[in-house]
Order: sequence, then structure tokens, then C-alpha cells
Amino acid sequence: MLKFLRVKNFALMDELALSFDRGLTIITGETGAGKSMIVEAVAALTGERIEDVSIRTGRDYAEITGVFVTNQETVDVLKKYGLEQDAEMIVRRRIERGKRQFAYINDQLVSLARLKEITQGLIDLVGQYENQSLFHTTNHLKLLDRFAGLDSLIGEYRNVFDDYNSCRSRLIELQNIQKEKAARLEILRYDIDEIEKANLRLNEEQRLSEEKNLLQTGEKRASLIDAILPTLYDADSSAYENLASTLRMVEELYKLDSNANILNLKAILESSISSIEEVYRQLISYRERIDFSRERFEEVMERLDFISRLKKKYKKEISEIVDYLEVARQELEKLAKADIEIEEVQSLLQGLLKRLNDLAHELSKKRKNKARIMEKEVIRVLKNLGMERAQFQIRFSHKDFTETGIDDAEFFISTNPGEELKPLNRVGSGGEISRITLGLKTILSDVDHIPTIIFDEVDTGIGGRIAEAVGELLHAVSRGHQIICITHLPQISIFADNHIMVKKDIKQDTTLVSVVKLDSKMRKMEIARMLGGKEITRTTLEHAEEILKKRQKDE
Repeated sequence: MLKFLRVKNFALMDELALSFDRGLTIITGETGAGKSMIVEAVAALTGERIEDVSIRTGRDYAEITGVFVTNQETVDVLKKYGLEQDAEMIVRRRIERGKRQFAYINDQLVSLARLKEITQGLIDLVGQYENQSLFHTTNHLKLLDRFAGLDSLIGEYRNVFDDYNSCRSRLIELQNIQKEKAARLEILRYDIDEIEKANLRLNEEQRLSEEKNLLQTGEKRASLIDAILPTLYDADSSAYENLASTLRMVEELYKLDSNANILNLKAILESSISSIEEVYRQLISYRERIDFSRERFEEVMERLDFISRLKKKYKKEISEIVDYLEVARQELEKLAKADIEIEEVQSLLQGLLKRLNDLAHELSKKRKNKARIMEKEVIRVLKNLGMERAQFQIRFSHKDFTETGIDDAEFFISTNPGEELKPLNRVGSGGEISRITLGLKTILSDVDHIPTIIFDEVDTGIGGRIAEAVGELLHAVSRGHQIICITHLPQISIFADNHIMVKKDIKQDTTLVSVVKLDSKMRKMEIARMLGGKEITRTTLEHAEEILKKRQKDE
């Protein structure tokens, strides 16, 4: 619902702040006082375009701010666009002369189109405004379904519809696979055979590269060892022979002087000789293991070349090729079973189609039966609103299966005898639009989820008994919705839960519009003015008091 409105530099309003309550709020004031400006300001908050002429004379900009209590539908749309979601939503419009118009939701900049989309589930502006939900034919089927109480059946239908679409998508996928099956099978079998025969092992390429390097350096390594061994052990002046000779002399020295230091030197030399012997043995062993076989080198190079070609072909590393082998095996198995699955899916699809068709026709039949009831209800209410000869009809057209069934529905109406029925959105006058909308809202009050409805011209061309009937219906609808209505008729005003008066004052050649929330005494004065004109007499005051008391008694 609309909770608060603030207007600055808009039309004749310098600065205005107004809070709104639940129930029926009536806005009155003398002709030309500026009542419709409030509606125009609210319309701006729903995305209606504002002309520069709406900016107050002598000002460079106009700004309008509204606070709305959100509903789940609005929260879902805010979430869809990544906008802040809360229990309340602040909408702001700013218009500067000759510049682009700006719109903000919770201080986040949005386009006018997005603003319209987000607010259309919050407020209906009834009159000469675009965002009337009843004038959008896409809403007609939804409203009929809610009136008919078909939510459960529609939910069941949609579940089957979703299953049917999923099943059909799977069948199309399988059929596409089938078309490419032969070629794909050949490719998969070749790849699997090639990779399996390759017998690839993880880290094999690295080990082969290391072996290749060793094979390439085998002769040089053997040659180096052959040069090392004589200097270490075999030659007459080898390190071993020199150390052995030195050890013998140190032993002679020790016999002459059994000094501990000399004994330690003897131990060091013995350890060194032992180390040389160990180095010699390991070099001999290493020399024997050196492989510089040309045949093995060619085998290694051939294997590395094969692995390189596989990697290039599959554009993958060895580990990825091994993984692909498993994927290819699974796909091959899946393709082999495709024929069986196609038959299963086709059978399932036929069953779903039959169920979908049955539900769609059941839904269509119930809609058409309930449409006749709704037509009679709307005509009855329109007669109470002074449209004695009005005709109302819900027309259906057939369509292929969609998430809403096989029906499209549109409301048609004729308000005068001899006129053909026309689509609801082609009704001419604002007064007729308002009364027709009020009639429909009355019938659909329990199922229409839009919380706030603003009527601008509901009393055009009516009076007396019809005006009282309009007031009664406005009051009835306001039990489930927030209703804001601009009127000049006292018969409607007496039904208000909240009464606001708009005043226009001229001060020093400046025109200002202001609003006043009326208490019971002020309200009686305003009703008296509406009954008798500018001059309020005792008679008009008594009459005002009488009809207000009568209204309170009727409640």
C-alpha cells in the first residue's frame, strides 16, 4: 500500500507531505483546487512520463517521493533485478528542466520501464492512466482463474506441463544424438582402441625423457669413469697406492713414537683408503650399468614421439587423455542404449501429452463455466452503478499448450444500447472506465492482489442514488484494499475512513496548493460545502450532519 507521499515543486504544489492509511481515503476540494495533482504525482511514481510544464513556475526541478509497503510479488521483481528488498520500498522521481528524467528505487537508479514493471503489482491508477491492470489483457485470464478458484487445478496442470517440456527436450536431444550416432560411434571406438593400445601410464613421459638423456650421454659417462679409475686405484701412482704408501710410513713412525696424535693420523689414513675402495667399487658398479644401446635409444625416442602425437591430436596432457578414455567409454555405452531410451521417452511423452490434454480441456471447461457466472455478476454490479444497459462478456481464443493452458481470455464490454461489445481497454470516457473498474474490482476484490487502487473520475456524470451505490462499493472494496478516491460528491464522501481536503490559496500573486486531514468537525463543514456550495448555511450543516449520522448508523 501507499504509506507516504512527498511532493516538491510539482505543478502548484511548493512542498507537500501526506501520509495515507488503510481503508477508504476520500480526497475533496473545490473545483480547480488541485485534487488531480496528487494523483498525477502518484502516477509519476509508477513510471508515467512527466512534462517540463509540470515543474512549478520559477523552479528548476520537481521531485516526488513515495513510500510503499511491499508485497511478495514486488519483492520477487526487486530480487530479479538485484535491487534492495525490504518491507518498505522508497520510490523517487526527479525532473529537471530540459534534462533526462531520473527514477530511483531505494536510492538505486532505474529506468522508467523497470519502474513501471516493479510498481504495477502495487498500485492501480483508475482513470486516464496506462498502468491499469484490468486494461492489460494478459491479466484477464489470471483474474478469471482466481475468481473461479482454479489455483489447484492450474498448479497440477503446470507440473504436468513442465514434465512434458522436460521429456520433449530429452527426446529432441536423443534424436539429435541418433542423427550423429554412426559417425560418433566410429570416432569413439577408434579413440578408445587407440588409447587402450597406447597403454599410457602417469609420469611415463617424464621417466622416458630422463632415460633419453642418460642414453644420449652413455658413452661420455663411460669414458669419464674409465679415466677416473686408474687415477683412483689401478695406476702405480694412483691415489690408493699413494695413500697406502703414506700409511706404511706413518705406521713406522708410530713404532718409534706411540703418540696419540700419530695414532689418530693412522686412523684417518685407513678411513681414507677405505673410502677410496668404496668409491672405486661404486664407480665400477655404475660403469657396468651404463646403457648406450642404440636400439633402446630408438625405442625411447619412438615412444616419446608417439606420446607427443597423441597429446597434439587430443589437445590434452597424458592424465587428461586417460580421463577422456573413461568419458569416451561412458558415452559409447550411452549411445549404445540410445535406441532403448528413445522408445522409453516416446512412451512417457505420449502419456504426459494425454494427461496434459485432459487437464487443459478440464481447465478450459471450468473457465468457460465460471466466465458465464462472472459475466452475470459484473452486469449486476454495473447496473447498480447506473449502467443499466451495460453488457459484459469474456471471450476465449484457443492456443497451443502454454503454462496457462490452451485458453486466452479477454474482457469485452458495451455501455450503451446498440453498441457492439469492445475490448475493455477501448472504453472511452474516464468516468465509465472508473465505474467499470470499480464494478470489476468489487467482483474480484477477494482475488485481486494489487493492494492500492486510486480512482480519479469515478463520479463523473452521476449523482443521487448511483453516487451512493458507488460510495457503498468503494467502501466494500476498501475492506480488502487501500482505496484512494477523488470526488466532488458528498454521497461518496460520507463513506470515507479518512478524509483529506485540498485547498488552493493565492498569496502575493503566488498560488499554493495545500492539504488538510479532516477531523469530524472539519469533515462536517466540508460535506456541507459540497452539498450547498460556497455559502454554508445552518440547513446544509444539518443536512451534512444527518447524512453522516445515517452512514454511521448503517455501519
